[in-house]
Amino acid sequence: MNIEQLTGRCCRLKQELLTEYCASPRNSGRIARLSAELASTEREIAAAILDAPRDANEDLRHAA
Repeated sequence: MNIEQLTGRCCRLKQELLTEYCASPRNSGRIARLSAELASTEREIAAAILDAPRDANEDLRHAA
């Protein structure tokens, strides 16, 4: 998955998690699964960002 797809998944999971937290009664098993999937997706996004090719000038801008 690319970063845009992962970001979309992350937003969807956050919305589903919010819906579950607002539900009465709460489904703790589903909340735990959504939380774990959200954390995994966030790690995938971070890894994708770190692995993305960098522009040579980007390093210079951050060094200034």
